Amino acid sequence: MSITPTTEQRRIIEYPLEPLRVAAGAGTGKTTTIAMRLAALVREADIEPEAALGITFTNKAAEELADKLRLHLPDFAREGREVEVTTYHGFAHGIVGEFGPMVGIERDIGVIGSGYQRELLREALGAGSPELLDLTSPARRVDELAVLGARLGDHLRSPSDILALRPDDEVEAARREMAAVLERYETLKRRLGVADYSDLIRYGYEIVSEPSVGRRIRDRYRVVLLDEYQDTNPAQRELLLQLFGDGFPVTAVGDPDQTIYEWRGASLENFAAFPDHFSVAGKPAKTLALGVNRRSDRRIIDAANAIKKRIGDTQGVERLVARPDAETGTVSLAWFHAATDEAAWIAREVRRLHDSQGLRWRDMALLFRKNRTIPLLREALDALDIPVEVAALGGLLQVPEVADLHAWMRLIGHPDDAPSLVRILLGSCYRLGMGDLVPLARRGRELGATMLVAIDEEKTELPETVRSRLTQFRERYRTLVTLAQGVTLVDLARHILDATGAWAEVEALEGARRLSARLNLYRFLDLAEEWSPLEGRPSLDAFLDYLDLLRQDAASEELDTATLSGEDAVSLLTVHRAKGLEWSAVFIPAVCSGTFPSSAHGGLDDPQRYPRSLPASLRIDHVGDDTSEAALRSRHDAQEWRAAYVAVTRAKHHLVLTGAYWYTTGRAKKPSALFDAVARLDGVTVEPPVGDPGEPPEALRTGQRVPTPDPLFSEGWEAAFENAAADPGWLERLSQDAEGFAVQQRRLRLVMDELPKNPRLIPRQPKLKVSVTNLVTYATCPKRYFWTAVDPLPRRPSHAARRGIEIHRRIELHNLGTVPLTDAEGYDLVTTDRPPRGDPFAAYLSSRFAAQRPQFVEVAFELVLSPTVNVKGRIDAIYERSPGSWEIVDFKTGRRSANPAVKVQLEVYAIAAREANLATDPPRTIEVAFVYLGDGLDVVTERVDETWLGEAHEHLESLTGAILEEEFVETPSPQCQWCDFLAFCPPGRAFLRGLDTVGAGPR
Repeated sequence: MSITPTTEQRRIIEYPLEPLRVAAGAGTGKTTTIAMRLAALVREADIEPEAALGITFTNKAAEELADKLRLHLPDFAREGREVEVTTYHGFAHGIVGEFGPMVGIERDIGVIGSGYQRELLREALGAGSPELLDLTSPARRVDELAVLGARLGDHLRSPSDILALRPDDEVEAARREMAAVLERYETLKRRLGVADYSDLIRYGYEIVSEPSVGRRIRDRYRVVLLDEYQDTNPAQRELLLQLFGDGFPVTAVGDPDQTIYEWRGASLENFAAFPDHFSVAGKPAKTLALGVNRRSDRRIIDAANAIKKRIGDTQGVERLVARPDAETGTVSLAWFHAATDEAAWIAREVRRLHDSQGLRWRDMALLFRKNRTIPLLREALDALDIPVEVAALGGLLQVPEVADLHAWMRLIGHPDDAPSLVRILLGSCYRLGMGDLVPLARRGRELGATMLVAIDEEKTELPETVRSRLTQFRERYRTLVTLAQGVTLVDLARHILDATGAWAEVEALEGARRLSARLNLYRFLDLAEEWSPLEGRPSLDAFLDYLDLLRQDAASEELDTATLSGEDAVSLLTVHRAKGLEWSAVFIPAVCSGTFPSSAHGGLDDPQRYPRSLPASLRIDHVGDDTSEAALRSRHDAQEWRAAYVAVTRAKHHLVLTGAYWYTTGRAKKPSALFDAVARLDGVTVEPPVGDPGEPPEALRTGQRVPTPDPLFSEGWEAAFENAAADPGWLERLSQDAEGFAVQQRRLRLVMDELPKNPRLIPRQPKLKVSVTNLVTYATCPKRYFWTAVDPLPRRPSHAARRGIEIHRRIELHNLGTVPLTDAEGYDLVTTDRPPRGDPFAAYLSSRFAAQRPQFVEVAFELVLSPTVNVKGRIDAIYERSPGSWEIVDFKTGRRSANPAVKVQLEVYAIAAREANLATDPPRTIEVAFVYLGDGLDVVTERVDETWLGEAHEHLESLTGAILEEEFVETPSPQCQWCDFLAFCPPGRAFLRGLDTVGAGPR
């Protein structure tokens, strides 16, 4: 094979056997160049192929380099003599396998991935009793432990290094508790005979630190090539430096402008300081550059260079240069009103490029910064019969056919997984409606068990068709549960697909949809097959944990490049998985503020604020020395611009950036700095943008894929919600036997009236259990409380209460991603006396509260106010501004209340925060606030100190003492105009007549 190298390539190929740094810009043919250098050294410098070592970062890159070397060294390849090509972790694993017993490590030690790592971390976390770690969210704590453990490994540290530090504040103390958990994790690994990827590098370093071993390994090679060096971490650098320092001919190739894995431990310092780290007799190693881009057209290169200016100096190539025969290419931007408009336009453009310009589907890709933006685009492409391959593993789990398979596996592994059960029963297999599930949910609640138990019980009154379908489900489920005990994960997945008829459904789809479904299911099966179980431990649970990890945006930015099937389908994947790939046309959606470049909503890597971050004193490199807010944010922003650089340089001929005002966050977006930077370039085509955000669309979806199977709600559930909100009697009229229900209700009341009063033979101190809502009611009017809680009178239906429940559920959904199906009475709905003027949910979405992730959501509590009084309630949200500093929020769907009694609610919440064990450690500072959403945003905040708390205690004890003393006197006030019991209250009616007389306003 004959390739004529360019001048800059020839300089690198012919460079002598000395340390060399190659700064290779995106698309400059670095893999070809380094393969040619190694081949030239083998042929011309009398180096045996076996004495050359190539190390790269991913399996795909290693395979690509090995293939190119075979092409350049065909004679040696035919003899089976090849250059050793491996990955950084593979190289360390080989050292451990050969020399491990020297440091007390078995040669055949098992290597565990992130799923099993999380399983062991959860076990280690549960084995202790930390005082500062919040264990109400164990999954989040496990993620943080995984991060801290990886950072320790990246810098050749162990948990004992943290434990040796004396904590000066609560953050450091919490980090010590995390280190104690990580020590238990280390013990578990040793007992099981396994290691994680960080261990491989650390063990390898310990081994080669023994001079005799280091010399043996070093003497095997005469030249070493380090590919993708910008993605290495400090521990990997130290391992390589220990072996191949002191002038050894090491060639390190990389592009610091593509360092996008800092969140995984990659250190910019490695590439920047290579000349000094691998110097020759004190003389820095030389740097040569590859700057001629051999992939992209001129306008795309202009866009890349504009982004490169925003990254700053990384000691990479100064700027990319187009090859002499490069075409002009196209760079286009478009801005839309809503994400649905954006998705539909992109789908039409993909279709146009295919139909009019002859691009194959596989020549096009959509690159996403966040997984959550994938489903809408996938649906839009599906709607135009465009085949798609979801190569983003997190996005893959949102594809309907994969989500169905995932739901079955989750239900087999976790029988209490109600959302998975509901998805299965409402799906095409069983075609039940939500109304069919209500009796099962009710029965499960009565039994204190899951819906699965209610299905097994067979006692629930159900129509025959429903019962028959549930019987089919039960038999299939039992069969699959039995199978799961003795088959591999991939076999279990295949059994599920066969048992549910999924393949038949796929074959029934038309053309492109059929291909898309096949590709996505095959990719999931590959994922299951690649999962290597840890002997003696439950593989399904660990695999499900791994899938949960992939669903998170940060976690699913996989380190390994996506492996595409080669089928003719449009690729959908994240920017991080696209590195190293290329397409003729690349679309980058959601280039809007806060998304791309992404905001640091997960928290900056700040060791002064977050226990998961490694202190600067324990780092090998100096990248993290400056921990000021400005420095941390600058590093985050630079990494986002590097991700943008990677994204645009994947395109050969067509690059399209799009965005919209309205996404699912509910807040109008703006074009991001990336969008604006590209828009300013010459020759860029900008579609006429929508000038004004206007109002958000009612639904940001391309539409329901299939009609809902629920016969009660033939127009769909969304229409049902709207009907119920507009007409309070609509649901009642839907009832199949409203009259029979009323009869049974009357009979029950008659029976209860005939029950004898329970004689209290032994006097006892009365015990009061009161809700927060009723306590506010008592503070407003004791008589109103009496008619509400003591001797209840009928109450008229309340549209405000129903609306309050709906808005609270939507807010909870926004914060948690899920809403209880049967928890309508769980909220502390102290309704405002002033109805809303605008859309409360829109006001919430445009507020800072929607942009922040609460530390706790819908926190139920029972406060023991005194030996005779318990107060039950539920807090909407608790935001933790900094460790130990809480802002407790109650959302109100109306306007600000003039009723002073509502302060009782805040008093209860503040005391509960201190005394009701809401967290492992009570907060040091508290603010409590009403957030009124009925007329824009109106926040009423109370700052809580010890004096405030003491007065709140006295007030609550006074109220509850009066209730125990049965003091239920009418207390007329302007609140009477909203009282349900006004017809029974002469003092209230008289008070309101007096208001009317003096013109105090309408009732």
